Amino acid sequence: MPALTVKAVTKALSDYVRPDEDIVAKLNMVMPRLYAMGMWRDLLYDWSIETTNDYFALPEHSDSLLGAMLQNSPVEAQSQWHDYRISGYASDGPAPIFGIVDDGFHPTKEEVPHSSSKSYYIKVVPIPDKVALPTEGEVTIDMLVDANGDYAYQDNVDTHSSNTILFGTPVEIVGSILGSSTSPLKIKNISYYGVPEKIRIIAENQADATEKITLAEIKGDGVARYRRFRFSNSSGAIQNVKLLLKRAWEPVLTQDDVMYLGNLNAIKHGLLGMLAEDNADLERAQYHWTICRQLLDEELDATRGAAKPKVTLKPAGNNFNTPNII
Repeated sequence: MPALTVKAVTKALSDYVRPDEDIVAKLNMVMPRLYAMGMWRDLLYDWSIETTNDYFALPEHSDSLLGAMLQNSPVEAQSQWHDYRISGYASDGPAPIFGIVDDGFHPTKEEVPHSSSKSYYIKVVPIPDKVALPTEGEVTIDMLVDANGDYAYQDNVDTHSSNTILFGTPVEIVGSILGSSTSPLKIKNISYYGVPEKIRIIAENQADATEKITLAEIKGDGVARYRRFRFSNSSGAIQNVKLLLKRAWEPVLTQDDVMYLGNLNAIKHGLLGMLAEDNADLERAQYHWTICRQLLDEELDATRGAAKPKVTLKPAGNNFNTPNII
């Protein structure tokens, strides 16, 4: 099966977990290892983004970027080493010939623009918009305050401020304001604990509530981190970005949560491998993890059929097409 709910997995595999253990907690330990083993069935998916920025962030449910198109044209993805070895850093984005460049991880999806005419509230809103916020959990937003505007991390330059939102209270607006030229703030970290439902953290224009910037979408426990990629868009035009992504493991909390890797036999051997590790039986654990990979490999091969990846040779480089003269 390409996907299953936690309820279905619990019904099928509860016998492979000790009675005193929580199968949901065990799945949250086993499944990331299965996801990391390969590009398994139902872990690859398409995603589209429209932006006027010269960067974009991968969604929180993705693990890695496998392919990209800008305005429906395929582009190459460059590593974080690109600036240091090839072209240097350009404030208006890399040259178009280089495609997109990995910009590492950031605490938010987008930066809040700094302007003397705009200020932004930080707000927490439910997903979807008409559903109420959860009644438990907390979110802490750490910010940097720097009158010089460079946001260096030296203690003698920056003043750090922190705001914690405790759900179950009517507060949904953080008192601090982003973007103001008189008191510039920049988000350093967004951490969260015990948030049972997905929520969205936004920056809302103080004067125009229709202007909203999505900063993060969070659920469960953790720290928000978003992998960004830079590209050339000095004009600020609307760019359509299409991505081929590998799905990340999102920790499951309830019986209705979806698990996109639904090979029950592989999950069973993962649970047994974890149990063997807990009992210090490393040889047996290695056996179970090897079977996991074998089962998932067989499933992937059966699913792909004739649509298998092909080797492409480009002896003249990425930006030169050799004409077919035969």
